[in-house]
Amino acid sequence: MTKTLTFKNTELAPVGNFLGTLSLKNKASRGRTKLIKLISTKNDEYNEDRKETLEPFIKKNEAGNNVEGDTPGSVVLIEEKRDEANAAIKEIDEESAVIDFTEYSEKMKSLYDVIVDYPTEFGDTDAAIYDLLMDQLESVFESETEEA
Repeated sequence: MTKTLTFKNTELAPVGNFLGTLSLKNKASRGRTKLIKLISTKNDEYNEDRKETLEPFIKKNEAGNNVEGDTPGSVVLIEEKRDEANAAIKEIDEESAVIDFTEYSEKMKSLYDVIVDYPTEFGDTDAAIYDLLMDQLESVFESETEEA
């Protein structure tokens, strides 16, 4: 049976960053490392898609190069196409990123078992990310328990 987690593209980096802050040992730590790698791969795809989508909306200089924005790595959008660009980016941001972890199922189960009763309290943002991650893990592992 294929095992997947589904996040919005914009949720990938926060979930990966959150996982990196957890203090885990042994198999749970290995599960986290595998999940972070899978998330990172999906996040790279998302960033590439975002870059490709923005390309037609970026203002170019006389040499045909992107006009850089005020902050490092940013670009200036063509004013008349700004709304269209924002709509296109919002669409990509909201797309689902499906992470198949079937081959790491045992390690992910260990990760789930440890973080389901994680001993640390989480603040605002971390609590929301924890809830999001647990919803995804529970949907896989609790349905697995019901089937057994």
